[in-house]
Amino acid sequence: MQPQSTPDVPEGRWTEWLLRGFALLAYGFAVSNLAYAWWTDRTRVTLLMLLLTEGYTLMLVLLARRAGARDMAPLTVVATMYAAFFFVLLDPRGTIKWVPEWAGLGLQLLGTAWQFTSKVFLGRSFGLLPAQRGLVVAGPYRLVRHPIYLGYLIGHVGFLLVNFSWRNLAVLALLYVAQVHRIVREEAVLAATSSDYREYQQRVRWRLVPYVY
Repeated sequence: MQPQSTPDVPEGRWTEWLLRGFALLAYGFAVSNLAYAWWTDRTRVTLLMLLLTEGYTLMLVLLARRAGARDMAPLTVVATMYAAFFFVLLDPRGTIKWVPEWAGLGLQLLGTAWQFTSKVFLGRSFGLLPAQRGLVVAGPYRLVRHPIYLGYLIGHVGFLLVNFSWRNLAVLALLYVAQVHRIVREEAVLAATSSDYREYQQRVRWRLVPYVY
């Protein structure tokens, strides 16, 4: 399955800025909900961490370089939109604490540190839709091919252990179905446009979790 490429510069630029404009509006609404939930109960530091993480992600989306090729297939777009804004569906009310707040926060801090380091190495190659924005193979990318997603996973486990409900579990389970789809499509775009990436796939075996996937 071949990725859809940008046919010319003007169309690519408009597509990129339309996507960024939508992200700004949607993220602004979603982040405000998280901020309100945390403000009403400021002991919920796991909510604050999620708020900071998503706010930082928005900043990277706005600063990313324009893609040379991207996957605009409908299922990929839907998966990406869900992955970007899933936290709108999380409900912090009436949840169960399986572990103390500090334990969940510790996992969130670990996941945030890992994904932040990965994003520093990735720089302006970061984006939402699977796209070709350059190849990065250093730092955390020597361990797994998608270390940012691994950081998200660690942090989300920490959040869920402190804010457990069947609704939150379902939201996060569906998120990782979407993430796996995005991983597969992103690798298809990169492999189709870069022989260096195909060599990188041979060197780094694991996509998300070492010795698992």
